[in-house]
Amino acid sequence: MSDARTALERMFTAVLSGMGVAGEARVTENGDGAIAVVVEGEGTDVLIGRDGAVIDALQYLAHQTALRASGGEPRKVSVDAGGYRERRQRQLERLAEHAASEAIEHREEIELDPMTPHDRRIVHMALADRTDIVTRSEGDEPHRRIVVLPADLAD
Repeated sequence: MSDARTALERMFTAVLSGMGVAGEARVTENGDGAIAVVVEGEGTDVLIGRDGAVIDALQYLAHQTALRASGGEPRKVSVDAGGYRERRQRQLERLAEHAASEAIEHREEIELDPMTPHDRRIVHMALADRTDIVTRSEGDEPHRRIVVLPADLAD
């Protein structure tokens, strides 16, 4: 077991205990060094927070923990609780398709609400194969958002 994996197991044991979550964190590593932390159990919704703010913060802390435990070697770290990431991805993909349909139907730019970089990437990827629309990100963090528009209206 790697030092990063051990450090993350300790971190999540402390987080779950401190937040009063009766759950278990499973930490796995794949062959390319990426680490996944999956938390299952009762009360995991507190780990998600409003608009995923808590789980995003935990993922950032997990990344920093793995980075330090592995001597500065960059590692991809993902954190999920109660299947939130998959549900969120499906929700964003539906939003992306709806925005694209609206942009085409009304022949105008559709501006989405501000999103995290991770969420914006999902939206961009969901629409990447479409040739009839274009997506772009605008604004500054934390208010950066996606604009979806018909391709023939793009600059």
